[in-house]
Order: sequence, then C-alpha cells, then structure tokens
Amino acid sequence: MIQIIGAGAIGCLWLAKLHQSGYPCHLVSRPSAKPPQQQLYFTDLQGQQHQFAISHSQQLLTSKVDVQQSTILVCVKAPQVLSALLNQQQHISPHQVIILMHNGYGCAEEVKHHFPENSIICATTANASLLNSPLNVTHTGIGPSYFGVFQSTYKLTIIDNNLKKHLEPLQNVMADVYWTEKILEKCWLKLIINAAINPLTAIHQITNGQLQASQYKALIQPLVLEVFSIAEAEQIDFELTELQQTVSNVIKATAGNYSSMNRDIFYGRETEIEYINGYLIKKAQQHNIATPILSDLYQQIKVLENR
Repeated sequence: MIQIIGAGAIGCLWLAKLHQSGYPCHLVSRPSAKPPQQQLYFTDLQGQQHQFAISHSQQLLTSKVDVQQSTILVCVKAPQVLSALLNQQQHISPHQVIILMHNGYGCAEEVKHHFPENSIICATTANASLLNSPLNVTHTGIGPSYFGVFQSTYKLTIIDNNLKKHLEPLQNVMADVYWTEKILEKCWLKLIINAAINPLTAIHQITNGQLQASQYKALIQPLVLEVFSIAEAEQIDFELTELQQTVSNVIKATAGNYSSMNRDIFYGRETEIEYINGYLIKKAQQHNIATPILSDLYQQIKVLENR
C-alpha cells in the first residue's frame, strides 16, 4: 500500500492514477472540522472524467496494513513537510520508506534528523495538475518523474535495491517514472528551474509563457548564472548554456500554466520561497557568492507573503 500525505494537486494526481490501476492506496489530509471526503474526482489528460471511492482519513493507517510494506508518499509543500510527518510520527514505523515530493530543497535533511532510522527517498516530477476544489483534480501536463535515495541513507555507498521495489507501483501507473542514482542533480535542476520561473510569475501574476517577454529574459539569464555559480561551488555538474536552454524550454512547454508560487501569492498562502531562493542564498553565503537577483526576488516574495 502507498499512503499519501497531502491532498493537494500532486497528491491527488498520484492518488487518482493509483486508483485507476487498482493499487491499494490511502490518503491522509490535514485535520478538519468536517469528516474526510470519500470521493475523488479526476479529469485525465484526454479530458475524460472519473470518480473514485477512496480510503481517506486524517492519520496514517496502522491496523489492517502491513506497516513495513506501506510506503509513505509526502506531497505537501516544502514548509509543511516536517510538521506533516511529525504530526503522524506515532503512526510511522522506523522500517517504513518515506518519499518526499515537493518543490525546493532542504527538507530531506530536516526529516532525516527526526526520522534517522527511516529510508528517505527524494523525488521530483514534471507532471502538472490543477486542484479545482477539494479532491477534484485535473491532470494538465506530463513529464518525467525521478526518484532516488537521499544521500545520507547510503550504507557502504551501495544503494539498497529493496528501495527500488517501492517505486514499482508508481512506475506502473504513470509514464516516465525513473529510479536514479543522481537524484541530487535532478532535484537541483528542478530547484534552478523553480528559482527562475516561480518568483517572477508570482510577483507579476503572469503565466509561465509570459516570461518569454524581453524584460523577463533580461533577468532570467543572469539569474541562472547566479545559480550556476552556486551549483559549481557545491560540485554539482551543469553546463551553463544547456542549463539556460532547459529553463527556456520549460517556460515554453508550460506556457499556459500558472506556477505554484503564483497561485500561492494569488490566494494569500505561504510559498516555498525559503526552500527555493532561500536555500540557494544560504548556500551562496557559505561560498561567498553574490546573489543580487536571487536575493531581490526573495525579498519581493517575502513582502507579498507578509501582506
């Protein structure tokens, strides 16, 4: 069984895809005054609508479940990852595998500190989905998903092959799902893309595609250079021209989309800026690297958050 913590767009997308395949899964949402809804509404990429009766509660299942074989997939925003897991700590076995799927970077270190015995898998996905209303999700875009063991869980530098079996259900329900031994590079690539796209689209309340305008291109090119310098100092291997082209390609491929940070600012919610620009700025400070553009965008988002 896969137990998904987080009833947001990505959590509901994986829940829907697992249900479509008939794989046992359970959704854990935040405490609410209302009893958990037991119906999931899903619109697929072809526009077809589906409805599923789901298993849904406000805590992880421990009875009638083989806990050690019950994978925990955490699909909440980065600032809520640790608190969401700590709220469920009494229901988590030290033998359970925890998969973290969110924007930004830095959560895995926090989770490992509090759950030292658990195997931690980091994940990044290019799939896109839109939460229309609670438990009503639309799949809006498809792309590769990468999973890999968090580095500090390596033992004798050998990846525990048993961890890969936890990926099999997800590979069976979604295309382009891969295990990688270079998850750090994959997460950093997503981090760089988010640092370029999310703050600008949130500050100006524009779609990703509107970043193709010249005034935004003039910021994105040097911003990517700033992050490239940080990655170099962290010994993460990227090629600058290729990195800039990747960011440009993502902007074009997701032209009609609103970034998650855009929607967070629009709806007055906390953003993931601390785990995107904030994380990069801390790394830059450790290496004495100047980050004027990253820092300026960070400050603008913080002002908007505080409103």
